[in-house]
Order: sequence, then C-alpha cells, then structure tokens
Amino acid sequence: MYPTPTEKNKEAVSVFGRVLPLIEKALVSNYRLPPKEASAVEQRLYEWFQRFCRRPGSARPPESLRSELLLMACRAGHVYSVSRLERVLPGDDRLERALTLGPEVIAIEIENGLDRHADADRVPTPGGTPEGGGEK
Repeated sequence: MYPTPTEKNKEAVSVFGRVLPLIEKALVSNYRLPPKEASAVEQRLYEWFQRFCRRPGSARPPESLRSELLLMACRAGHVYSVSRLERVLPGDDRLERALTLGPEVIAIEIENGLDRHADADRVPTPGGTPEGGGEK
C-alpha cells in the first residue's frame, strides 16, 4: 500500500529534521556560509525537499531520499562559496578541501558520518541484535 500524501509529508518533515543539524554544519563549517545565509538556504532546501518527496510517480519513501537531500545541501553550499570566493580569506583549509573535493564527496562523507552515528546509537541485546537508536 502506498503512503498517503499526508503520511509522506510527515515522513519528509521527520527526515529533514533529523538531517538538519548536519546540513547546518556543512553549510556553516565546510562552506563557510554566515549563519543568516545558512538559515535562508536551509529554508529553501526544506521547501525543495517537500516538493521532491511529493513529485508524481515517485514511490520512494522520503527516508530513502536522504542522500539526495544531503547532496543538494552540499551543492547549494558549494555554489554559494564559489560565488563569493574572492571574499574568503586565503588559507581556509576546510573550505578549500570542500571546494576541491566537490559537493558529491562532501555529501557522502556527511552521510557516512550519519550512518556511523546511527549504528553507535543501537544497543546490542543479549542475543546480539541491535535494538533502539537511530534508523537506517
């Protein structure tokens, strides 16, 4: 059974909320957006993700679109940083690394960190199976 648009929308909000701290960290720490600009980009990403999850013909649940959300956040940060590159202080190693590697690699690194965090939250039961914690 397919989820209703309302269920899909709720799941999209939940996914975005869980990923938002990582998006914010990527925009502010990796791509050096000022916090006010990062908030504006986050709002646009939220709106985009809502539409992306509801697009016609998509049967994928919002949780499976997490990678696309992170990639779009990194692309937005990358474009923003490149557009103001002449105003960035030379020697900003983190920004230089993010721009050199590109948004695809940075998004993968962020998602891998999220997956590792979710795995660490799982508590092994006496039978050896994980319980509770984050979702994968």
